[in-house]
Amino acid sequence: MTSIITLSIELEFGWGMHDQAEYGHLSSDRSAETETLHRLLDLADRLNLRITFNIVGHLFHDSCSGSHPGPHPESWWTEDPGTHIDTDPLFYAPDLIREILSREADHEIATHTYSHLLVDEATSEELDDELATVNNLHADAGLPAPTSIVMPRHQQPNYSILADRGIETIRRPMEGYGSSNSDWASTFWWLLIRDHPASTLKRQDGILETTATPHPSLTAASLPTGQSRPHPLFSIIPRQIRQALHRQYLIDTVDKAAMKNRHVHLWTHVYNMANDGQWEPISDGLEYLAKRRDEGEILIKRMDELSVPESRGDCLDTHQ
Repeated sequence: MTSIITLSIELEFGWGMHDQAEYGHLSSDRSAETETLHRLLDLADRLNLRITFNIVGHLFHDSCSGSHPGPHPESWWTEDPGTHIDTDPLFYAPDLIREILSREADHEIATHTYSHLLVDEATSEELDDELATVNNLHADAGLPAPTSIVMPRHQQPNYSILADRGIETIRRPMEGYGSSNSDWASTFWWLLIRDHPASTLKRQDGILETTATPHPSLTAASLPTGQSRPHPLFSIIPRQIRQALHRQYLIDTVDKAAMKNRHVHLWTHVYNMANDGQWEPISDGLEYLAKRRDEGEILIKRMDELSVPESRGDCLDTHQ
């Protein structure tokens, strides 16, 4: 198996936490997130990095009434502002979708459901309706129906519904990954020195699963998350050191993937990166990834380009 690294990034903005009405991690006018996406796309063009963008379907709209037909309870749309992109850019982002599509790098437009649907609490009808709506929005934008999906909060969907709506690949969380210690001090230390295990590729009920860490790996918990500060304990360590640790984490992840013929799936949200603290080590890590690719050590594949290794011996487990 050739070493394969996949990069997937979520665009959700206000929809990501609309069920809890929490928006403090976002810039109020979406300016920080917009700037971050533009500089990510600039870097991707320069390095020829192809990324899978998992996009909440409602962001395709430039306006809406705030009420949507279908099987959802009306309470689900409580936080939908029912306005326009100029008024509430956290809930509408067709400008960013157009920007992604305009770039030289051939990115994948995948889905994150229509309204950041939480399938643990939703009906099968709601999931099917969301995927149908997403397919229609993609068609209206001149795009093929998405074949890749990331479920909000990595909740487990009904695969038969996904398959019926054309989904072929899903990102799933690794099982058993994380600090084995329950006390905060141990977890704090683990977050600083962790390494990234191999991801796996397997077919389950007709859907290809690519596994990733449950929490973002392209960004670091020790650095600001969007507009939110990290846990106060991290401030004990100078920011430059925390950035250096994350930079080395990304470099080591790439090196181990190349050395051990691993598949690794790195991911985050656009908002996670929307500050200089995160951006500096990420950009360095992506530069290094492109360098190893140019040396012939690694392939970079979008989610829709992944496949199950032909031989069982090629499929490395997450403990290597």
